[in-house]
Formats: sequence, structure tokens, C-alpha cells
Amino acid sequence: MTEVRELRAKDLKTVAKMLGKLKTSSVADIFASLDKSNPMQTGIALFRIVAADLTDDIYAWLADLAGKTPAEFDEMPVTAPIEIIKELIGRGDFKDFLAAAGRSPDTTTSSSPVTDGQTTK
Repeated sequence: MTEVRELRAKDLKTVAKMLGKLKTSSVADIFASLDKSNPMQTGIALFRIVAADLTDDIYAWLADLAGKTPAEFDEMPVTAPIEIIKELIGRGDFKDFLAAAGRSPDTTTSSSPVTDGQTTK
């Protein structure tokens, strides 16, 4: 089992930056078609788009969550990304995190593992 660190404030910034890279129409279409009272459904739908459009960004974030560099993450078992995602979804605070990431106004601050390739262990 892959150990996953707790979500931190910097993760909101990282996810908000990733969402900011998406085409506005894609995100708007998803939000228009979803039941907004279900943040988990919204998060999963957004993840599908993010995963397709932002593979490298997500990969760097997952590596950071596991306390690894992307190069170290490359050497982990093929199941590691799915284990990390399942671990996050299973946490009680993940719904709140998704809701906060979707409305985070601060997408221009510095230092994120996605933007500067750094990880935090």
C-alpha cells in the first residue's frame, strides 16, 4: 500500500492551477450537467478531464502526495496512482477539498510541485 500524506493548503493551489489550465468550456459543460449537491460526482467528472488534459501535472501531484519525486514515482508499482486516488476518495475531508479546489480564487501564487517540479517529503 502506498502511503499518502494528508492534504494541505498547497494542494488546493495545485489543483486550482490545474483546473485553470483547462478549457473553460469543458469545465463549464461538466458543471452544467452535474448535480451540484454531489461534490464527489463533480470531482470525479473533473478528474476525468484533468487526467486526459493534464497527465504530467497530475502525475507530479500524485508523486508529491506519496512523498516521491516524479522519477521515484516512476519506479513504484503500477497500482500506486490508483491506490493514492482511492485513499484520497476514502478520506472524509476529500469532499470538502474538492469543493474548495473548485472555488479557490488564488491560482496565481508561487511554488507548487506542478509548476516547479518540487516535492515535499
